[in-house]
Amino acid sequence: MTIKVGINGFGRMGRLTMRAAFDWDDIDIVQINDPAGDAATLAHLLTFDSVHGIWHHEASHEGETMLVAGKRITCSQNKSIAETDWSGCDVVIEASGKMKTKALLQSYLDQGVKRVVVTAPVKEEGVLNVVMGVNDQLYNREQHPIARHCTWLNDHHS
Repeated sequence: MTIKVGINGFGRMGRLTMRAAFDWDDIDIVQINDPAGDAATLAHLLTFDSVHGIWHHEASHEGETMLVAGKRITCSQNKSIAETDWSGCDVVIEASGKMKTKALLQSYLDQGVKRVVVTAPVKEEGVLNVVMGVNDQLYNREQHPIARHCTWLNDHHS
């Protein structure tokens, strides 16, 4: 089963997630949103990283679509979750660093997203902050549609 993934926030964490997961057979990155950059800027930042070097895939753009190794990824520049259509995503990586409350993150679930993985701490009851090797055994898919860290990745790529 292929998991359709969206990324909100294409700074360091969003781009590293993209680089890490792009070649996995069961992951399909379909949507990227970052208010700070258009598709051309995002493609350039993905290709050239000051720490990790030049990425092995070619990234370019056509209008507001990023092309990576021939795959089309929809890009948008919206500031709020509700402004972007996330309905085509099974999972959204929330990497903006700004959406850290259940009320804000609920907007993803309201659009049909099944899981939200937040890259910043969510200090609110009911959102599990997972630390792999420390408390990851507490994660339960049914109880935690919103969680911090990449626990869902380990379910597919241990």
